[in-house]
Amino acid sequence: MHAQLSNDITGKVLMGITIPPCPASLTNIMREAKRPSTRIDSLANLISGDAGIVAPLLKLANSPFIGLKSKVTSALQAVSVLGMQNTLNLVQNIALRQSVGGNSQSFEKFWERSSLTATIAEKIAAKFMTVSKDDAYIATLFHDCGIPVLMLKFPEYRETVMTQCQSGKPLCDVENDSFSTSHATVGHMLTRNWMLHDNICKAILYHHDTDVFASMDEDEETAIRDLIGIIHMAECIADEHLNVKNTEWCQFEHDVLKHFGISDQEFLDRKEDILVYLNGG
Repeated sequence: MHAQLSNDITGKVLMGITIPPCPASLTNIMREAKRPSTRIDSLANLISGDAGIVAPLLKLANSPFIGLKSKVTSALQAVSVLGMQNTLNLVQNIALRQSVGGNSQSFEKFWERSSLTATIAEKIAAKFMTVSKDDAYIATLFHDCGIPVLMLKFPEYRETVMTQCQSGKPLCDVENDSFSTSHATVGHMLTRNWMLHDNICKAILYHHDTDVFASMDEDEETAIRDLIGIIHMAECIADEHLNVKNTEWCQFEHDVLKHFGISDQEFLDRKEDILVYLNGG
C-alpha cells in the first residue's frame, strides 16, 4: 500500500483545486452538539436558522431511506425523532452537497447515490459490534466526494473518465494520468480539511487500493479496513438496487468477506435483507 501523502506533496498536486471549507452553519451546529450541556431545542434552533439546511434536512428526514412512521415538519421534530447523532449525520450530508457542487442538477444523481450508499453502510455496520455506524455512514457519504470537486475543476473530466474507463482502465489510474491527482486524494484532503476522524480520512484515501487488506498489518489499522470493506459492500448493494454495473466488488469481495469473517451466503442474505428494505418490504 502506498504511504500516506505529506501535506507538501498533496499541496503541490492539488495546486489550483479548491477544497471547500467547512460551512459556518455546520461549524456552529457541530460546536453546539459537542457541548455537554446542549439541549435538543437549542440545536434545533441553530438548524432552523439556516433555511439552506433545515429544508433539505426535513426532506431527508421524511425520505423512505430514513423510514419514519410519521412526517416531521420542523427541525425540533427532526432532532427529537431522529436523535442528535443521526441529525448531525444528515446535516453533514447537506453541508457536503452544498459545498461541493451546490444545487447543480448535474450532481443530483451523484448525491442521491452517495446518500443511498451511506444509509446502506450504516445498516451493514449495525451487524458488526466493533464498527461505528456513524463512522460507516460518514466515510461512505464522503468516499467519492473528490469526484465533483474534480468535475468542477476540469470540464473535460466526465468525458475523459467515461471514455478511458470503458476500456477497463481503473478510475484512479485515469485520473492520475490525465489530471495528476485522483478523487481519492482530493477526498482525503477535503475530509482532513473538515477535520473528520483520521480513520475516515485514511479509508477515503485508500478505498480503491486493492492491496489494502494485505498491506495493513497493524492492529490499529483494523478500523480503516473495516470502513473500506463496508464502503465496498454498500456500493455493491446500492448498485444492484439502482441496476448499475459494479466493476470493483469482484476485486475486493474475497478480502472483504475474509476480513469480516462472513461467508458468501451470509453476505448474500444480508444484501437481500437490505434490498427488500429499500424496496419497501
